[in-house]
Amino acid sequence: MKPRVGCAAFALAISSIDPAVAAAQAPADKPAAPLVAAVGCAQRSPQGVWTLANAADMGETRVLFLTAKEMEAARTLSLGQGRYVLVGTADFVTKEELLKSGQRAEFTRPEIANATGQLQQGRKLLVKGLLTASANERRLNLVAVQQLAETCK
Repeated sequence: MKPRVGCAAFALAISSIDPAVAAAQAPADKPAAPLVAAVGCAQRSPQGVWTLANAADMGETRVLFLTAKEMEAARTLSLGQGRYVLVGTADFVTKEELLKSGQRAEFTRPEIANATGQLQQGRKLLVKGLLTASANERRLNLVAVQQLAETCK
């Protein structure tokens, strides 16, 4: 193939790329699922779905773990009107609940189960997670959970 023909073929190939596909592949300043922090009340539905109710947003962050500064700010933050469905909860419930979820008991022994026990019904929490949203629901895929109070007021 001659160089000019090769360049023309390449130009033709890239001009036919779907703009939506190109946009999805292009680096963006803002991640598709930003890491956010929020304070709210842990609630578990009868179906076992965890939510963060009365949630107040603390904004986006780039730090995965909960800092002392964030925890101090969260303790003084008033509850809000937001709601998040919490996903990735298994590591933050009690060891007993962890072993009941899915097939965990088949490959995890109780003495080595790694669960923090921070996610408990009715507790005030500070959480961090990757935010995904649809038209009618916001979800946080949890990376950190810390109880702030035993009651949610």
